[in-house]
Amino acid sequence: MLIGSGLNAMLGIALLLLWRQDPRFVHVRLWGYSWILLSTGLTLGIALAPEQSLTWQDDLQALAASCSIMGSLMLLVAGARVYRNLSWPRKFWLPAFVLMMVSVASLARVDHRHAVLLATVYLVTGSWACAWWMGQGGNAGERFVALCFVAVGLVHGSSPMLHPLGRSNITHTLGLFVQTTLSLGLILLSVARAHAETRRQNERFTQLTQHSLQGLVVLQDHRAVYANPAAMSMFGYQPGEAALLLQRPVEVLSELVPMEQQASARERHARVLADPQARIEWEATRLTREGQLIHVRGLSSHLEWDGAPAELLVMVDDSSRQRAVDALRRQALHDELTDLPNRNFAVARLRELTRTGGAPFALISADVDRFQLINESLGHAVGDALLHSVARRLCRQLPVQAMLMRLGEDQFLVLLEEVAERREVQPVLDQILLLLEQPFEVDGEALFVHLSMGVARFPEDGEDVDSLLRAADSAMHRAKQRAGSACEFFEPRMNVRSRARLEAEQSLGRAIVEREFLLEYQPKFRADSRKLCGFEALVRWERPGLGRVSPADFVPAAERTGQISALGQLIIDTATQQLRDWLDRWGLLVPVAVNVSPLQFDDIGFADRLLARLDELGLPHQSLEIEITETAAIGHLGRVLPQLQRLRKAGVLCSMDDFGTGQSSLTMLRQLPISTMKLDRSMIDPLPEPQASAIVKATCALGRSLSLEVVAEGVENEQQAQAARELGCTQLQGYHLSRPLGAVAAGELLGRSLA
Repeated sequence: MLIGSGLNAMLGIALLLLWRQDPRFVHVRLWGYSWILLSTGLTLGIALAPEQSLTWQDDLQALAASCSIMGSLMLLVAGARVYRNLSWPRKFWLPAFVLMMVSVASLARVDHRHAVLLATVYLVTGSWACAWWMGQGGNAGERFVALCFVAVGLVHGSSPMLHPLGRSNITHTLGLFVQTTLSLGLILLSVARAHAETRRQNERFTQLTQHSLQGLVVLQDHRAVYANPAAMSMFGYQPGEAALLLQRPVEVLSELVPMEQQASARERHARVLADPQARIEWEATRLTREGQLIHVRGLSSHLEWDGAPAELLVMVDDSSRQRAVDALRRQALHDELTDLPNRNFAVARLRELTRTGGAPFALISADVDRFQLINESLGHAVGDALLHSVARRLCRQLPVQAMLMRLGEDQFLVLLEEVAERREVQPVLDQILLLLEQPFEVDGEALFVHLSMGVARFPEDGEDVDSLLRAADSAMHRAKQRAGSACEFFEPRMNVRSRARLEAEQSLGRAIVEREFLLEYQPKFRADSRKLCGFEALVRWERPGLGRVSPADFVPAAERTGQISALGQLIIDTATQQLRDWLDRWGLLVPVAVNVSPLQFDDIGFADRLLARLDELGLPHQSLEIEITETAAIGHLGRVLPQLQRLRKAGVLCSMDDFGTGQSSLTMLRQLPISTMKLDRSMIDPLPEPQASAIVKATCALGRSLSLEVVAEGVENEQQAQAARELGCTQLQGYHLSRPLGAVAAGELLGRSLA
């Protein structure tokens, strides 16, 4: 009896050891504990139990035996149900276990024979229930185990029949044989299931790897010991060559990894083999069997392969995406029309070169002169073709150290690395100018091209990208002021002028709104009597905190920014209001001349508004005089003439300023409805030299013949004043007679002249 119990315990331990190999199989653990508890129950309840319970120790032994046997039964049944994936809820088995345990233990206190009989009933029922579950739809092994459970039930049933206390040698001999057979069957069944599960897992893994779109390669010592079809295809091998490949393992580094990347691949392989937790993502180029480069994204991780560490490579051929990325990068960094590097590339390259300690270099900003005229007259297609031709010629002929880039519409950039001295840059500029001497044949047209070029040098002219580009552009715009192709080296004063110009343009609008402008009045006198005969209103800009700004700076800025109309209207409003004040004070007036930009005549309502302003203030129309320069009148005659005629007809005086600096014709002088001709100071300054006097005399004679007042501007001394009067000038104006006066001082002068 004890030998059989010990054997059951050993078989139970064997089942537990088997379960430890794969803890997923819970039924093996349940059966192992069942066998151990059965061995314990048989030993305590039968082999070592007395025929009658005489002491409390005997009762305790009977209770332990009852618990062990019933626990064994519960675990046996639970294992069978778990094996068949059937539920075994606690609310069922726990009450059943308690009932069986208590009933067997209670009967054992009264009579062991009755307890053995009841326990036999429980054991037979449980064994046959297990036989039913194991045999339902099972395979041959499962049916064999079911028969063993039936046999176990029969052996349990024979026990009280052959001996009232279940101590029959026949029963225990049969039980030993049947229990051992069942135990071995359960062990073999568990092993078979474990092997089947392993096969299923292997098959799943094989299917996953064989059908995966990701390449899987196992490397040991840089040699491929496994590669799935995706990896084979990725590197140019046919699926049928897998066996051949693995029979002759490939030295991956020498055949599939470019030479420059082999060191990093070796280092990564060593790290992965040394660290079981290693997971390294990487991107690199690889070689196919035919030597074609592909772009691969991969993940390297540690793997145990045939008992040795290995590197598992999971790879994706990312060549298509990389080509798309390269195409987008090229599109972002290259100009589509000329295929030159674009502004983005230029900025990135300059940022690299301007890092601390960078070598000196020169930057040439080149702009095609009057390119808009080509687009407007010949079309954008011809303009694009011309830019392409210019780019090709420069690329072919420029020295190798020169990098040509296109910044925008008609602007190019030439980068000369490690060239910064003027004497080194000048030959390149001369070569570019020489290349432009021959015309460009575009769409049947022979087009000559002029470039304006500005040079900035690092680090003298700027230490960062923005300042260098700004300096090169400033020099280029200075070159544009010269005729034809020209080049200029950057000078610091260019930035000062550009900055002042920008500040003036940005501040002009606010200054007009806040009326930061004032007028000064320079008197005009009769040449013969030196009596006051009029004023010229001169606009002044008093910038808060900066002082007075020259009209030579802000008037062109107002014309460039389209604010000249608002500024001109402000000047007219101020001048007419001052006339009204003088008229109220003195009762009489002299005309006040106001300079008008030709751009103001673009507004067809200019003349009507001016006349409405005079009428609003109740001023005589002849109290205001409009001055327009000779050059402006010639260049904008079509716009100026109709409005001048409208004003002159209404009584407003009109004069031509700076006469002698342009190209006026007698016909134009006759056409213009002017009442006054003002001689430019360049004609008055040489007086009384004979040649200058002859020109002034002839001009005054012309004025008299047209019934015009002739004003000599810029009279600086008495000699000039006398000469101008003698030569025929009717009015004098200049510092010799009076500087520009403020409104109060001018009013006082007017009052004295009228007294």
